[in-house]
Amino acid sequence: MMDYVKNNPFGNVESLQDSSQLGLRVREKRKADGLTQQDLAAIANVGVRFVSELENGKPSVQLDSVLAVLHALGLQLMLSDR
Repeated sequence: MMDYVKNNPFGNVESLQDSSQLGLRVREKRKADGLTQQDLAAIANVGVRFVSELENGKPSVQLDSVLAVLHALGLQLMLSDR
């Protein structure tokens, strides 16, 4: 389950535990933005297959492509100490 951290300088932050949670969040944001997988792939300059695999939680995906998809959705990857 995703943990939500609120009231921080970066806005709402989610703690994700695995690739399937990342994929779920990407799918939710894509749909909330009214985009198809094809739309998102074109905006992020990645393949539709990549978007599908990312949304389905494939554990081995290219980080630069993940970052491109997140950027296209207005999301960012952040690291923090536990």
